Amino acid sequence: MNKALGFAALTLLLATVTFAAQPPTSCTNCHSSSLFTPQQRAKVQSLHNDVHYDAGLSCHNCHGGNPDVNADKAHAMDAKFAANPFVGRPTRAQIPDFCGKCHASAEVMKKFNPAARVDIVQEYRTSVHGQKLAQGDTNVATCIDCHSVHGIRAKTSPDSPVYPTHVAETCSRCHSDATKMASYQIPTDQFARWRVSVHAKAMFEKNDLTAPTCNDCHGNHGATPPGVESVSFVCGTCHGREAELFRKSPKMAGWTNHNELLASGAKCADCHADDARAKVTLAKFGECITCHENHAVVRPSVAMIGSLPDVPCAFCHEGTGTLAALVAEPEKKASNYRTMRDALVASANAQHLTGDARFDWLVDRAQQLPTHRDRGKLRPEFARLFEKFRIGKTHYSYTDAHGKTVSVAIRRCNDCHVDDAGAGRINAKAYLASTRNLTGMIGRAERIQLAAHRGGVETRQAKTELDSAVDNQIELQTLVHSFDGAEVVKKEKEGLTHAKSALLGAQESFEELAFRRRGLFAALAVIVAVLIALAMKIRTL
Repeated sequence: MNKALGFAALTLLLATVTFAAQPPTSCTNCHSSSLFTPQQRAKVQSLHNDVHYDAGLSCHNCHGGNPDVNADKAHAMDAKFAANPFVGRPTRAQIPDFCGKCHASAEVMKKFNPAARVDIVQEYRTSVHGQKLAQGDTNVATCIDCHSVHGIRAKTSPDSPVYPTHVAETCSRCHSDATKMASYQIPTDQFARWRVSVHAKAMFEKNDLTAPTCNDCHGNHGATPPGVESVSFVCGTCHGREAELFRKSPKMAGWTNHNELLASGAKCADCHADDARAKVTLAKFGECITCHENHAVVRPSVAMIGSLPDVPCAFCHEGTGTLAALVAEPEKKASNYRTMRDALVASANAQHLTGDARFDWLVDRAQQLPTHRDRGKLRPEFARLFEKFRIGKTHYSYTDAHGKTVSVAIRRCNDCHVDDAGAGRINAKAYLASTRNLTGMIGRAERIQLAAHRGGVETRQAKTELDSAVDNQIELQTLVHSFDGAEVVKKEKEGLTHAKSALLGAQESFEELAFRRRGLFAALAVIVAVLIALAMKIRTL
């Protein structure tokens, strides 16, 4: 308690010292007086937390006028004051140039921050905001809408509205306002969708300040919605490997051809009138957003491929492919799995859950099972494979501006490739089979390896092979962007080679554990027998 009081006192002292370092001016004297309401006087107080105030600037540096504390109102607000003519409060249309007096001047900015950009006003004029402001639309965002007015904080300050964790919320003040956005005919759910994205989760759950928020994709002062042609370059800034693979893929060429048809006025229904694609109203195929969307970029998962097994558990617990018969799952573990799976399926059936709803419910339940949790948290081995194998749901949900929960189906290969005999559906099934072959064997190898390791047997070699197999699995997932079946099979074989070594190594360690236990039991039996014999001998003495 004393420490807390001491810290508070020190903070107050420092604030007082900082305020004292700034001499009063005609502006602060007048606007702090009883002539103004408490709300108006608060503006003067807010200056104490302003980045400009910290740099030694005050009211007159922005608004002009005579700062002499002895100046009367007429002289303080003299528009003809030679040293610094009074300009007062700018209109919304004047704000960019008002701030640009300093922020667009290299001569001024180098006195405070030589590294600061001085093209921000010029860049702002290229933005949608700037262009509409030039056309007379004062409803659009200007400097103060994002940075505030008198209490402006440095962009590196955690309490700044443009600090990474606050950017999306700052943009949403306008873009989630249905009334304000009505005249522009644009959606107002971008913030709500972004909040459930993998990017937002990285920022708020993993504290990753480099995770993309609004300005990373749209720009900040030059904010402009990226078009479908440039969005891949935006995404490719971080996801370079995926972007490179896709641009070289046959899918890219196919979408280019489709876009030419759409540009000519064609509709999906013109060619696909007899199936679900007739209802698709797509104006253009964008490289990344067609499959991943834009704001609600949820964690990509195997569910996007479609043609899923009945239960998500099958990816890890029901081995498939050539290796499935090489090393069997330990019977006890296999039996426990079947019992647990059947119980979960029965529970889902009792709730009348079927199809996607049942699959999604089982994904959620898998993360709550006692076999997958330890002390309230996911077991590290389960968390790793669940994440790396990209087990996920077929739907995501978000809360809209009215507090309503909206459920959205993820985009899947089957949405466009509806023909079971078509090349797209066949390739999707083949990719899913390759994924399942590898994940099932990795999962089995790790369960056996962990059982041996927990029994005290050395399993380092098997663990190394497992890690290599997991790396191959991650590479296999990336290769989906190549739409090249041969490359996928090649990577699958590489992964299965490591998985096989891991399986055999783990099984050898598991058998060593069984041998040690049998030896221990035999030794205990001999010891017990000797003790009994000794006891009997003693009784005869």
